[in-house]
Amino acid sequence: MSKERILLVEDEEMTARLILYRLKGLGYDVEHVKDGVSGLEKIKTTKPDLVVLDVMLPGISGFEILQDLEEDEDFDLSLIKVIMLTSKSRAEDVSRGFGLGAMEYVPKPFKMDEFILRLKRVLKS
Repeated sequence: MSKERILLVEDEEMTARLILYRLKGLGYDVEHVKDGVSGLEKIKTTKPDLVVLDVMLPGISGFEILQDLEEDEDFDLSLIKVIMLTSKSRAEDVSRGFGLGAMEYVPKPFKMDEFILRLKRVLKS
């Protein structure tokens, strides 16, 4: 049985460390990048099962990553599950995230146990 592959695109070091620690402890194959350009490249080249995506990133935003993937004729965004994890939690931000294909939108600060439950639910869908 293969492990689900998760890409974490997060520039906040402490948040990334906590998420990596928990997900690896649960047996997930997790990779981490710290900026939008690297995130977009990794998504296109590795096609992970799930992307945990911050919105405010150096380079390009999480919204721009999703927009680029949606417009890329050689990439099928529907094959990747996306959870937005961000402090941008205004109603229009949440709507934009879902409109661009996110399956879950988790505002920061967040409770790790709740985040893990949401992540597991998204992976099962």
